[in-house]
Amino acid sequence: MLNLVKRPNSPYWVARGTINGIRFERSTGETSKPEARKRAAEIVANLQAAPVLSGWRDMSFARAMTAYLESGKDARFLDRLLEYFQDMRIAEIDNSVMARAANSIYPGRAPATVRRQLYAPVNAIMNFVKDEKLRSPKGGGARTMFVMPAMADRIIHAATTQPSPWLPALITFWFGQGARAGETFAIDGRDDVDLAGRWVMLRDTKNGHERRVTLQPRVVAALSLLPNIGQPGPLFRRFDGRIFAEKVKRGGQVRTAFARAVEAGGGDPSIITPHVCRHSWATWFYAQTRDPLRLKEEGGWRSHEYQRYVKLGTPEVGDEAREKGWNFEVAGENWGRVRPSVAISGA
Repeated sequence: MLNLVKRPNSPYWVARGTINGIRFERSTGETSKPEARKRAAEIVANLQAAPVLSGWRDMSFARAMTAYLESGKDARFLDRLLEYFQDMRIAEIDNSVMARAANSIYPGRAPATVRRQLYAPVNAIMNFVKDEKLRSPKGGGARTMFVMPAMADRIIHAATTQPSPWLPALITFWFGQGARAGETFAIDGRDDVDLAGRWVMLRDTKNGHERRVTLQPRVVAALSLLPNIGQPGPLFRRFDGRIFAEKVKRGGQVRTAFARAVEAGGGDPSIITPHVCRHSWATWFYAQTRDPLRLKEEGGWRSHEYQRYVKLGTPEVGDEAREKGWNFEVAGENWGRVRPSVAISGA
């Protein structure tokens, strides 16, 4: 069944739904709803009469996208792509087609935006059914998004209004330690955490090299409030205390809760993702310590990726982080001096 919906700033009705297990979204070209309903019925009839195709080359983009989504993959930025590519066969999508799609869907947008919102998701869908990759446009460089400490505080405070005692501590940990999602959810509450010694072991790392990180004071305060601290099993859990499923390592099962906290804190959840916490930590960390080797070690980088944050971490960023209770200068005399109100609000 296809439903009729309207896009913002468009006079035309769009037919959207699932037919024969395949997602469809297509403009009816009609501004009148009765006429659009007739056109939608014709679309349904044509789709149901279409032959079943075999092999990835003859697979429609809509069918490939449906399979991609049913496997639990990221659904961001796909609506406009579905409407544009729809029945186009996977074998027909080449670099010239992608260039036209970029001009049609994202005219005048920066290369980084086109890469992130067009090439990346289309590549992901196509690579799900085949091995060939498209060449995304050059220019713009890697995008490094970070937030200032004041925004982090608002997000953490918003998280305290949700029913999970683990969510605000989790977000505090991400902002305070810069760990990746997979590393974070693998932490054992008894064997990997020492609040007195102010350290955590990250064992399930992206590059396979476990590392010990120094807990900064706000994180110590936040973790101390968790009901299962010191107990065996995953430290961070669902709002009901149950253990997350394995796929949480991709951030999937906390994405909605995190996005809700970001939005309530005045941020844009399409931009501020859990990984942006890692970017922010690295920026604040270097702004205070001016220690690239320690940044690389505690961030778990085996490449030169960490150098991006060296350019972003200016002194005023470090000053604001320190004022908000994010203090990364372990050897400094101010380490551990966190105002109780800051520690609690960040917990």
